[in-house]
Amino acid sequence: MIRILIFTLALLYTTSASAITKLLMYHNPLCGHCISFIKEVVPTFYYDLPDKFMEDKLELIIIERNKEPFWFAMAYNENRIKPLRGTPTFIVWNGRKELARLVGYTNKESFYNRLNEIFKGD
Repeated sequence: MIRILIFTLALLYTTSASAITKLLMYHNPLCGHCISFIKEVVPTFYYDLPDKFMEDKLELIIIERNKEPFWFAMAYNENRIKPLRGTPTFIVWNGRKELARLVGYTNKESFYNRLNEIFKGD
């Protein structure tokens, strides 16, 4: 019993210490804006991120419509992710719940400006 308690506490400590924030991109493979984002941003995402995002260890995860992983579907059903009304939708995810979101994509510069606005208060 004590081993389980120690393991659980260690797991909680390492999970909170890592402070990894994820940027979930919910997309439809037939969406022109989604295709543009994947073509223009994804190949250089980590290279183009400003230093402040790298400090937060921002990780990009692409989730395809109708092929959602189990954890995503569970979070959605439990209302930890707000309703999805269009693609692309970018969700700032802390591993437990949605913190913020961006809907739509026009171009790379605008995307990074909007992302910067979300993290401005940090």
